Amino acid sequence: MKFLVYFFWTCLLILQACTFTASDSKSDFKISPKDLIGKTIEYRYGESIYHVTLDTDSKMHWEAMAGDEKGALEDETYIIESVDDSKMLITWGEANGIGVSQVLDFEKGIVYNHLLRGRDLTIGRGEIKILP
Repeated sequence: MKFLVYFFWTCLLILQACTFTASDSKSDFKISPKDLIGKTIEYRYGESIYHVTLDTDSKMHWEAMAGDEKGALEDETYIIESVDDSKMLITWGEANGIGVSQVLDFEKGIVYNHLLRGRDLTIGRGEIKILP
């Protein structure tokens, strides 16, 4: 009898494992570029904090709230597109000549940052969250 109970539970577990798909592990988190219009995103790179507000579907402004650049601010033109349900690629050129490209992962709260200064490239990683 114990053997039959054990066998039944083993078969049930195997059957459950076989029916598991990658979509079962996906999050229900979804965000689109239009959801960000009018919102401010806080970026944290160590001690440096920036607030980026997407004013329209192509205009944004940013301000350094803490760190070495505290007080710096600028209005920029940007482009943005969805990579998947929780990630976006955003790019803009700053008035000082720096080119910025970022992957924003809102589900994990991570920004992957690529900067172009002249012909010098740098990468960085920080934290992001949408402010209330």
